Amino acid sequence: MKKKVLMSLRTSAVCASIAVTVNPLTAFASTNRPALQQKSIALNGKIVSKPSAVVHDGTTYMPIWYIMQALDNANIHSTWKSPVWNLSTSHTPNVSDLHVDNGSSSIYINGTFVQRINQIVNVDPSSGNQTTYMPIWYIMQILNCLGIKSQWNGTTWNISNDTQILLTDYEVSSPSAVSGQQIVSYAKQFIGTPYQMGGESSKGIDCSGLVQTVFAHFGISLPRTAADQAQIGQTIAKSNLQPGDLVFFNTDGQEISHVGIYVGNSQFISATSSQGVQIRDLNDPYYWGPLYVKSTNPGI
Repeated sequence: MKKKVLMSLRTSAVCASIAVTVNPLTAFASTNRPALQQKSIALNGKIVSKPSAVVHDGTTYMPIWYIMQALDNANIHSTWKSPVWNLSTSHTPNVSDLHVDNGSSSIYINGTFVQRINQIVNVDPSSGNQTTYMPIWYIMQILNCLGIKSQWNGTTWNISNDTQILLTDYEVSSPSAVSGQQIVSYAKQFIGTPYQMGGESSKGIDCSGLVQTVFAHFGISLPRTAADQAQIGQTIAKSNLQPGDLVFFNTDGQEISHVGIYVGNSQFISATSSQGVQIRDLNDPYYWGPLYVKSTNPGI
């Protein structure tokens, strides 16, 4: 039996957490094209398109035309004239803390430059034409600057312009479907994987990406960010932690900025920016212990 979780989406214009890891602009030759995977774009839980996406170095890139159409439905209009993408919206962005990175494409909001990101150029199978693909994870961060929440579960990108949304895309499997030890055993296969912000594979992964990927392997869909994952399931006491539970930390001044999977014996596994996926002591008095915020059981 599945249960649906009602999630309150807190609009936030804080962009300090954006630290875009750029990849080089890639124009794939016809003999060296990456495999395309069908993904979905949804608005307020309703699928609006199913484009073919490029997954490159652990990051998902979607065709910009489909992204623009979805944003248009959310009242964010845009124009694309390579390499400039200009977003037009009534939302007031807060970019005071935004760190501008290097990249091949420039993003403007209401005519004001806000960020650079890299793009991929590849053939769109629907049209047969060369198409620009944008890294979806980094677009989510730009939207967050506008106070617009979106979630990515590895298959569906759901944009919300509502204050609340019933997360039908994030249904939690019944407790009998998978054990906590199964979750832990699978997570350990990622030990040594390098850290990559926005990464979703064994080539590179971030903390919430690891949690989402591990649980998705067992058919349990979770939101993409640590802050959103912290809203799923039942909050439990630290003393009652069981393998497979989630542990959350404040590592950069935000309420929730890091997540890991409890493995037992006061240890947890997570993707750290310094050493990649590692097992660490939850009660480490010099770092993790003081940064611990809460624990949850996500429904296993």
